[in-house]
Amino acid sequence: MKRKREAAFMGLGILAGLALSGPAVQAADYLTARPSSQPIYVDGQRVQMEAYSIHGNNFVKLRDIGKAVDFGVTYNAATNSVYINSTQPYQEELPAAPSGPTEESVQAALQALRRQYPHGTTWPSPYRSTSNGPYYSGMNCAGWATLCSDAAFGNLPWRRVDRPSWEQIRPGDLVRYDNEYNGHVIVVIKIDTEWVTFTDSGTTQKAYWGGQYPRWWLEQQPGLTLYTRYPA
Repeated sequence: MKRKREAAFMGLGILAGLALSGPAVQAADYLTARPSSQPIYVDGQRVQMEAYSIHGNNFVKLRDIGKAVDFGVTYNAATNSVYINSTQPYQEELPAAPSGPTEESVQAALQALRRQYPHGTTWPSPYRSTSNGPYYSGMNCAGWATLCSDAAFGNLPWRRVDRPSWEQIRPGDLVRYDNEYNGHVIVVIKIDTEWVTFTDSGTTQKAYWGGQYPRWWLEQQPGLTLYTRYPA
């Protein structure tokens, strides 16, 4: 409804701007929308409602009427239809909730964690998670990775992917690979076609931000494993 009204008012504004001749001015004046000063009453009580006067008629948003009178108003984007239900009370239109965590929300959570534990600062170790993740020691790279994941995903369940493709790796995911120190775990901050940017830690229990690995190097590491909490 809002988009339709705005589009209609845009059209009216265009017409109003065509000041070419007397008839054109009269037509524009005929179609011009002006804020209405007339009071509106519901059951004898005055209500505040945004209204516009067009050629002597008052126009208000259907949702405002539904709210004032208390009847249901819904919009179906698939059919571009408005529905009125007089048997149901009015409810505010809520934005569509995401089906799960988004890359944007995960990156925002990691940025907040970075402000809390800037580069080179010590984080509270051992970290004891209640999310039943793959790492329980709460120390070193695994402890920091679990802390980051919990900050971004809460208590969402974990999924393990062995030898993941590059396209499967997303911000917030944990990526483990084998090395001479019995493995290392990083937390993905962002990833493009050739590089992954990450945060990690080590035996010093300090947070490190902004490390990067090239794709060709990471993909050839032994024991490459992905731990993700995005829904399958």
